[in-house]
Amino acid sequence: MLNYNLKLFSHNKLFNDFINLDLLNKLPSRVLLTGKEGIGKCTFALHFINFLFSKNETTKYNLSKNIINSDSKSFNLINNLTHPNFFFISKQEEKKYIDIEQIRLMIYFLNRSSFNNYKKIILIDGVEDLNLNSANALLKSLEESNSNNLFFLIHNINKPILDTVRSRCLSYKLNFNFSDTKFILSEHFNDNLYDNLNEDFKETALSPKFIINHINFINENKLDLDEYDIEKTIKYIIEKKAYRKNYFIIDSFQSYIEIYFTKMYLKTKDYKYYDNFIKTISETNLINKFNLDLDSFFIKFENKYLNI
Repeated sequence: MLNYNLKLFSHNKLFNDFINLDLLNKLPSRVLLTGKEGIGKCTFALHFINFLFSKNETTKYNLSKNIINSDSKSFNLINNLTHPNFFFISKQEEKKYIDIEQIRLMIYFLNRSSFNNYKKIILIDGVEDLNLNSANALLKSLEESNSNNLFFLIHNINKPILDTVRSRCLSYKLNFNFSDTKFILSEHFNDNLYDNLNEDFKETALSPKFIINHINFINENKLDLDEYDIEKTIKYIIEKKAYRKNYFIIDSFQSYIEIYFTKMYLKTKDYKYYDNFIKTISETNLINKFNLDLDSFFIKFENKYLNI
């Protein structure tokens, strides 16, 4: 089941541009939405997909407020991944990459007849997670796609994708006003938790998605939001070996490392912390690529950088 906010908090201008393109029948059939992780690229795509599918329903998308109508039949089918004209792909939790079998299922979906002759829409969240085989299989589908198919590819700009995939799409770079983060958090939690955050997590331009997941991690482990600065958080993650079992930590530990080194640089103005960050990120990339020993990496990180 998909989980996202029914209110679109950002990217409203681009959303309206897409609506105008649709009205003019000029909507591109292969769209690459690229930007920093966690700024709402996939939410943006899902809102627009809800708009497209609900156009002929009485419970249409609310354009004046950019809100999805939760009574919409299309909304419930999309959320439950049962809409006959919608196919969603993302990296499965236990996998390192989007598997080629997922692309094969998508190809089977494309080869079936469309329901009510509506467009078939494919949403791939995390196109950077494709491996070479799955990327090449997707490339073939992109090349052979027609106007009855609509692809939305979501790309974390900090990670590379194949130039051949990029070149087959029309790219839109999404930016985010980080001053809106506090408002988004209060809407998400129905509480002003942003003020309770440790200052280390306010002084860096972190995405709302990362902060929401960080708050959930802190609360799930019954820790104090204000007390747990970046050093204490990383030490807790290492001590509890959360990098083995918590999917958010597995996926985002690199962000915690970046926050740590950014803090150290701002405190000292010493460029060695930037060099250390680059070196550490290179190590984590090697670990991800070659399945190296995570325990050894984190022990080394703690001894070399935290216990100083």
